[in-house]
Amino acid sequence: MCSSRPNVAPISEPLPCLECGKVEMVYVVENCRMLDGLTIRELRHLKCEACGHRLFDDDAMHAIQAERAKRHSPA
Repeated sequence: MCSSRPNVAPISEPLPCLECGKVEMVYVVENCRMLDGLTIRELRHLKCEACGHRLFDDDAMHAIQAERAKRHSPA
């Protein structure tokens, strides 16, 4: 669940969505709020323009893990 309006990042062609099957998966850059409440600002990831399903590639997962590590590190 992302909380801001997506900015579409250019890719050559949309990809098929694993959830709905429509060929509308595109890269977007938006602020994403994870189910545990963690918000990742300006996260680049794949999002289906038809159903909203999201996929996180390796770069996105590393960004999520880095933010979680910051959140749980002792101050």
